[in-house]
Amino acid sequence: MDAHSAMVMAQGFTQEQVESILEDIDASSLIDEKTKLILHFSETITRNAYQIHEGTLQELRDQGCTDEELFEVIAVASLFNFMDRMADALGAPVEGLQEMMKQMRATQS
Repeated sequence: MDAHSAMVMAQGFTQEQVESILEDIDASSLIDEKTKLILHFSETITRNAYQIHEGTLQELRDQGCTDEELFEVIAVASLFNFMDRMADALGAPVEGLQEMMKQMRATQS
């Protein structure tokens, strides 16, 4: 699961709706304009994080995003990118990595 899917699924959409939204974010009638901005921002984090600067964040603020929302998008996208890379490096599916992390937490408690 990538950051886009995670963010959309967190909003309570079905897998089919997620696929429909991600097929063409801008044309989707299932999400509002702010959510579209957030999804595009998460893609920028994933593909071109080095291009994000204060001006990028200010543009999103000007479009109605709060600092808390921006922090959450950055955190979620970064976490999923990290998990994807860990899974790739370990040769495990992300779902397997998530289960492995749960087991590790359980044994540490």
